[in-house]
Amino acid sequence: MNQTNQKSESAQYWESHLESWEASAYFKEGQQKANWWDRLSTVFRGDAMYVRMQTALELIKPHIKDKTVLDVGCASGRFSFQMIEAGAKKVYGTDISAEAVAFANQRAKELNLQNQLEFSVTDVVLPNTVLPQVDFVTALGVIEYFDAKDMAVFLANLKTKYILLDFPDYGRKKEFPTWMLRQVYIRVNRLPGVYLYSLDKFAKIAEPFGFTNLRVINKNNFYYVTNLPE
Repeated sequence: MNQTNQKSESAQYWESHLESWEASAYFKEGQQKANWWDRLSTVFRGDAMYVRMQTALELIKPHIKDKTVLDVGCASGRFSFQMIEAGAKKVYGTDISAEAVAFANQRAKELNLQNQLEFSVTDVVLPNTVLPQVDFVTALGVIEYFDAKDMAVFLANLKTKYILLDFPDYGRKKEFPTWMLRQVYIRVNRLPGVYLYSLDKFAKIAEPFGFTNLRVINKNNFYYVTNLPE
């Protein structure tokens, strides 16, 4: 997966902020690297990120045995490692944070899984980014930071037929007070943007790139968009 020195706006943000966010999201493993705002967000988020990851794993388990997967936004590799344990043949993890990727690769080496897990630094919304050919692509907490233009580039870069993506459904705006608190967090931390999509809007972007028969799964209060066989 090659990459130029150019970086998207979302990549520039997450390159510096990922370590703090991950420390707060997976707080059971310690929050010493989380900034004040991220520690505060844990009060409202609770163990939601663990639930989101476990739910996604349940959804892909019927499809994952002996398959190759690209895990976009892999951070330090938690979900990627779980997919190997669930039976994946190989998982390619990609993230914008070099530090997170280095940690993931080191852990894979320590567990003697370096032939099954391969992590690299990639900005997936830059045009013509080279990504591996895989059976399906996963992404948790990623595409909500892509506007329609970046989303189209991201989907164009994928070399797969199937996807399962944590889906920023437009209906989340109805979740009070979570949505209002999220807006404060976005502005204080200067996020480049958070974009919510209806299925129809997402499908119009995705279908030109071969992603058809899309559906939204709502499970455990999380939404996922996928075209994996039912």
